[in-house]
Amino acid sequence: MKYFGSWLKVLLLCGVFAAACSLAAPIPPAYAADNSSGDNVQLTLSPTSVHVDLRPGAAKTGEFKVVNSGSRPFTAKVYAAPYRVTDEDYNPAFTGGGAQTQISRWIKFSQNEYVLEPNQVVTIRYTINVPRDIPAAGQYAAIFAETTGDEDRGGTVITKKRVGMIVYGKTEGGNTRQSGELASIDTPWWQQQVPLTAKLRAKNSGNTDFTVKSKLIVKDFFSGATIHQTAETEHAVLPSTTRAIPLEWDGARVGLYNVELRIDMLGNSQTIQRTVLLMPAWMFAVVIILVLTLVGGVTYALVKKLRAKKKKIRLG
Repeated sequence: MKYFGSWLKVLLLCGVFAAACSLAAPIPPAYAADNSSGDNVQLTLSPTSVHVDLRPGAAKTGEFKVVNSGSRPFTAKVYAAPYRVTDEDYNPAFTGGGAQTQISRWIKFSQNEYVLEPNQVVTIRYTINVPRDIPAAGQYAAIFAETTGDEDRGGTVITKKRVGMIVYGKTEGGNTRQSGELASIDTPWWQQQVPLTAKLRAKNSGNTDFTVKSKLIVKDFFSGATIHQTAETEHAVLPSTTRAIPLEWDGARVGLYNVELRIDMLGNSQTIQRTVLLMPAWMFAVVIILVLTLVGGVTYALVKKLRAKKKKIRLG
């Protein structure tokens, strides 16, 4: 029992030390950052997305701004391309397409090439010439502004840069249909590293896009106090696709949390609750060992006490 007590003290001290270290600092995130510098050519475009109503046989006009926020002049060309996605993470593709990316061929610009001096802002106007026989469904395209490489005036090779705006078109009238469902919610109860993560999957079974609004709220498991909440985000879900939408908290520390996911989709709002333990595997193993050691120690002490009591009764 003497040796057992000594080992129990050692394990308890190790456990207290590990817990103190973990609470003193957050778990390091599992990602790498690229801190490389650029080449002083900075191109931005605003806005990054636009929703337009398309009337068969009519023209729709709009505009966006291109900014040279760097220190070198450059020439930029503007053009439209099909917009579609290749997987649930919504990795984009700007080639191919089909019936619902035809809008990329209907977009015309006031001019296709611009020279921008440092800090200059250019407003670019475009027209969408909608045909009369437009399909009764959503239409999707990307409008790009891309440097041509002509900004190289000193013999230095400059990498081309491109920024874009997504165009979400919805046909007026016709048999357009918005429908879908929340396919799944994935919030593992045990997470070993930051960020604390929840993921929802929204499925679109209609023929036009809809928007999913979502928000993550994290509360202390024991007190119920709100520790963190994300800003409400909006994600478009394209027809005949399923979109995975991650919700994350980078500043999480080791602990037990109640997690709420607030979701607004197709006019329906819901709140889903989950419990999450955030703890590295090694610490979890230490806790299990401590619990088993404690249970074993208590059991051993009780058994020993019971045997001593029985022995005393027999002797008496």
